Amino acid sequence: MPQRPTRSSGAAKPVVDPQSARWARLLMAVSALLFALFCLNVLLGKARIAFGLDLGFLLTDVLEFLLLLLSALFFTLAALAREKAVGARGTGSGS
Repeated sequence: MPQRPTRSSGAAKPVVDPQSARWARLLMAVSALLFALFCLNVLLGKARIAFGLDLGFLLTDVLEFLLLLLSALFFTLAALAREKAVGARGTGSGS
């Protein structure tokens, strides 16, 4: 199967495990969605303070923290899945 050219100037590693690559894209999409929800909540909270809006659907501090934690967790899982997809395991000296 021919490789697609990449947009970056650096050499990209070929995907050796397509299933892990699909899994990595899904996890990255979930992470991006959770982070977007976190940012939206922060912006709505700022708008509530700045403009005196009465928004009853803002997350509490603990839920906001958990949303950001889940976003970071899914991002980490996506990075690990991508490393597995490209076979990035090093063959170092073992130390």
